[in-house]
Amino acid sequence: MKALVIGATGGIGSAIARLLASRATTLWLSGRNTEKLAELARQLNAHAFPAELSDEEQVRQLMMTVGALDLLVYAAGAVVRVNLREMSLAEWERVMAANLTGAFFVLKHAQWNSPAQAIFLGVYLDFVRVNGLSVYAASKAALEMMLAVARREMRQSGVRLTLVRLPEVATNLWSVFGGPPKRAFSPDEVAQRIIEGALVEPPPEVLEIARRQ
Repeated sequence: MKALVIGATGGIGSAIARLLASRATTLWLSGRNTEKLAELARQLNAHAFPAELSDEEQVRQLMMTVGALDLLVYAAGAVVRVNLREMSLAEWERVMAANLTGAFFVLKHAQWNSPAQAIFLGVYLDFVRVNGLSVYAASKAALEMMLAVARREMRQSGVRLTLVRLPEVATNLWSVFGGPPKRAFSPDEVAQRIIEGALVEPPPEVLEIARRQ
C-alpha cells in the first residue's frame, strides 16, 4: 500500500503517520515544518515532501512526485479565534487554505490506484458554532459539502472519500482557547479510531467519533 499523510507534522497527522508506518509499503509525508517533517520521515523510514497548501503548483508537484496512491489522509488544519468584523483577510485565507483550499488542490491533482481511499478530517459542525470561529466553521462546513459532491463525481474512478467527524482532540489548535478541555481525546487515541474505523471494506462515507462524556 502506498500512503500519503498531508499535515503529518500536526498532532493527529503524526499519530496517523506512525500507525501507517507498519502498514504501508511506501509512506509519504507532507507538511509545512520542514525540519520536523524530515525528522519524522527519518524515524518512520518514510519519504518527505514539504508543500504549502495554498500554492496549487506546490501541491501539484507533491502529487506528481508521490504518484498513484492507495491511501491519502488529509490531516492539515488551522484555526484562528477572531470575531468576524475584526478578522483580517490574511487570517481568513490562512485558515481556508489549510482546511479547504488545500483539500481541493489535493483532490484535483492526486493520482490514484483502483481502488483507493482518501480520508479527510472534519468536525461536528454544531461544536464549532462559537464566537470567533466563523472562518473555521465555514471552512469545515464547506469541506464536508465539497466531499459530498466530489464523492458522486469520483464514484466511477474507484476512489472512496471518507469524512471523519472529530470531537475534541488535544492538539495545538486548542491553543486559541488556552488549551484543550479535560474530556479531549489524545491524538493517538483518535488516530487509532480513525484507522480502525475508516480502513474497512467497504469504507464509510462518514466516520463519526463519538464525543467523550
